[in-house]
Amino acid sequence: MSSLQIQTRQQRLRPRFGPISAALAYSGVSRSRLYEWARERPELLRKNGRASLVDFDTLDAVLSELPIADLKQSED
Repeated sequence: MSSLQIQTRQQRLRPRFGPISAALAYSGVSRSRLYEWARERPELLRKNGRASLVDFDTLDAVLSELPIADLKQSED
């Protein structure tokens, strides 16, 4: 499966915007980390009245910018 197919499928599995609780479950980060990212990238959160909605496209971009984990091989 190509990366474009994966990206297209991923976009169908989630809405463009969603509540903060959905973004926390989707990303696996804490609420405070999500708000920290929103201060750095204001386009991450949108307001709908009193509700805050997360732009999942922006959230995906933020997650993609995280460094790749450097896993050490265990010495047995």
